[in-house]
Amino acid sequence: MENLYFSKTHLWAVVILAPELSDVHLLRSFTGDSECDECDERCASIEQVPHTDLYFVLFADFVRHHIAAAYNPIEDNWILLPLSLGSSSHPTTCCKIQCALISDGALVLAGHGNGSMVVANLFTKNYKSIPPMIPSMTVQPYALAIIDLHSSFKVIAVSNADRVYSQMYDSETNCWKITGIYRGRFALFGSSVYLDGFLFCLTHGPEKLLSYELSSGLWGLVNVAIPNLACSQLLLHQKALVLVGGIEEVGVMKRIGIWELNDEKHWRLICFMPDHLFSKLGHGNFTHFHVVDRQGKICFCRRGSALVLMYDLSQKVWWWLPPCPLGGWWGMNSWFGHAVEPRIDVLI
Repeated sequence: MENLYFSKTHLWAVVILAPELSDVHLLRSFTGDSECDECDERCASIEQVPHTDLYFVLFADFVRHHIAAAYNPIEDNWILLPLSLGSSSHPTTCCKIQCALISDGALVLAGHGNGSMVVANLFTKNYKSIPPMIPSMTVQPYALAIIDLHSSFKVIAVSNADRVYSQMYDSETNCWKITGIYRGRFALFGSSVYLDGFLFCLTHGPEKLLSYELSSGLWGLVNVAIPNLACSQLLLHQKALVLVGGIEEVGVMKRIGIWELNDEKHWRLICFMPDHLFSKLGHGNFTHFHVVDRQGKICFCRRGSALVLMYDLSQKVWWWLPPCPLGGWWGMNSWFGHAVEPRIDVLI
């Protein structure tokens, strides 16, 4: 089934169809002698790739085939990714991703049975188990963000009770450590983005924008008003914070807008989703939507629906995605919902 969706000439087809990779030059072993020269060229291309490829891994079959469907907006097509991965430290060990929690760059933090977590590179098909978080005396901590630093990665976790408690995992030490406390109470944390050494986090109940400095582990409040929006999501585009959300009237969503935070710390409207696209996406009964973004491309989805709409912030173009090859898997458990930048040099 996979061969129907992988292009033989595409750079990442070689990587995805190969067994787990611990070194890019192992690609030679998966081709015949007559193809060695071509394989050498592909290995060199992969090592030098400018890392502009992008895949929106939106849907998954976690039960029967353990595969996910990933959309490439440049080529306007889907590929299938295996969700059965090999351990980088124990080659004979395999894990099957059960749910995707957070992601950044090439890495996905995922659940793997018994409450354990793994960090996975879906394109090299390897993973690393990370130790349990430091227990909290109040509320169980949960992962807020993973930050792909290419040579290493960090995971930020929070416990949200009478105040915000935080801890950080560093892949270089393979340990968690307690970091700063923010003396404020929120109903929940929403989306977050990493920019210039700071993690910016959107909170709900009340709506605030917090900053977390990685080097010090300290929290701060960003002095900016957050508009009252439904399904609000914080994004990053060309080193500017972007906000996506729905405008409601009497509890009914009427429009979806995109705003950018300017130098004066005001949200400048970029655009609204065109009415005809909004109506089609919502099927006339719009109460909730999901946003997946990366590199200025924003994917709008609704769980339980096969319709996926994308907007390019730079090109100012809207388009519908072609049908997903996992047709029919639109249940609550089929959602993956992450954008990944495939990199062969990010080996966990």
